[in-house]
Amino acid sequence: MRSLVNRVLRLLFVVNAAALWLLLRDGPRASLAYLRGALTLFLWPELRPTSLDPRLPEVQPESLFPNADWTRAEILYPLPRPGGVRTDELVVLSAVVGSLQPRRIVEIGTAEGRTTLNLSRSAPAGAFITTIDLPPGQAPATDRSGRNYQQLGLDAPGGLLTGETGAKIERIRADSTRLDWSPYEGSVDLVYVDGAHDYESVRSDSENALRIVRPGGVIFWHDYDVATAGVMLCLHELARDWPVVWVKGTRLACLQAPANSPAAEAPLIA
Repeated sequence: MRSLVNRVLRLLFVVNAAALWLLLRDGPRASLAYLRGALTLFLWPELRPTSLDPRLPEVQPESLFPNADWTRAEILYPLPRPGGVRTDELVVLSAVVGSLQPRRIVEIGTAEGRTTLNLSRSAPAGAFITTIDLPPGQAPATDRSGRNYQQLGLDAPGGLLTGETGAKIERIRADSTRLDWSPYEGSVDLVYVDGAHDYESVRSDSENALRIVRPGGVIFWHDYDVATAGVMLCLHELARDWPVVWVKGTRLACLQAPANSPAAEAPLIA
């Protein structure tokens, strides 16, 4: 009886105004997706597939990037914003860019451009950043669970990218899963993947990231947590062949591409 009461109380906690808000704002599909995820995570976590349990090795950021200066990362727009990274995650990304001094950066998922802007400020003079987000009115290639800029209430991606920045920023309006990435192959120092979060999109973005990253380059993924199952499932598959790690204390996953062989010649995702 007590177990039943506990489940009812948890049900009341899960089925709340958030589901109604999503129904009114984004429609029944988004509301049902929220309810399915919430019911699994909070009411019956024992039914959650083991593939959704965090299994990547946890590594301290200082161990991954020992030369980074974690005390001097100057962050613009430090408070969290809708659809963006947490402040501590932004510090990690900015400190890594400041340490590695990448000349070529690709970001999948612009949103407001907060991450783009801070990466630009930490990049060396003459660096070139390409950031990609959906064009207005274009339907995505897959049924996506990630929040695009329109669902975040933005008129257009990159609204914060105004005025002078520390690096040249190229803004591309395209579906990253349909983009021709051949001009970028094997030439990018750092790739940041934070686009759509459904499995098919994450897989496509990850395969493209592996093709474009140079030997010895770095790939970061955002939203490695149980609320974004597509990211976790894809990265767990990727980790069978690649040394992907979970940056401790964050929702960032990271891969440092092997320096002794081009990524394009290694297996992608099994």
